[in-house]
Amino acid sequence: MFVKRLGTVIDKLNSWVAKFFSYVVIVMMVTISYEVVARYLFNAPTDWSGEINQYLLCTMSMLGGGYALLVDQHVRVDIIYRYFSLKQRAVIELSTWWLIIIFCLVLVWKGSGAAFDALVSGKRSMSILEFPLFPSLVMVPIGGGLLLLQALARVLRNILTLMTGVDEVGSGKSLFH
Repeated sequence: MFVKRLGTVIDKLNSWVAKFFSYVVIVMMVTISYEVVARYLFNAPTDWSGEINQYLLCTMSMLGGGYALLVDQHVRVDIIYRYFSLKQRAVIELSTWWLIIIFCLVLVWKGSGAAFDALVSGKRSMSILEFPLFPSLVMVPIGGGLLLLQALARVLRNILTLMTGVDEVGSGKSLFH
């Protein structure tokens, strides 16, 4: 079925992005460790470590949203939700899907505008490094787009769950092996 294949492709895309960019944590760990050693052992703090780690954290945060939705790790009040049947859960998610879609569209629209403006005008950070702002700002629309795709896949799966009565959402499935 086309809908299931589309959902699988979106899942694999978000899983691949999450796996690829998970290595950013290693880079952050190395740069923070270097900063600690330089600062406290050699009394020679760096000017670049903090700013680089801010950009890397932005990248991880923005690009991880789609994967968080894929593995059902987004924010939800489960105190009541967990007691609902599959079809009731699908109805609840389908009644609120438009909120995440609007949120993602705003991220893509406004984020693209900000990233384009930063690229065209050559905006740079106000730190000593004067990093270009475009690379970090472009993560906003990309992350919003990945989250939007995963939300659409989840909407389609919830519709299938309502039609078939089978758990098509499969909350918590991780493809990150």
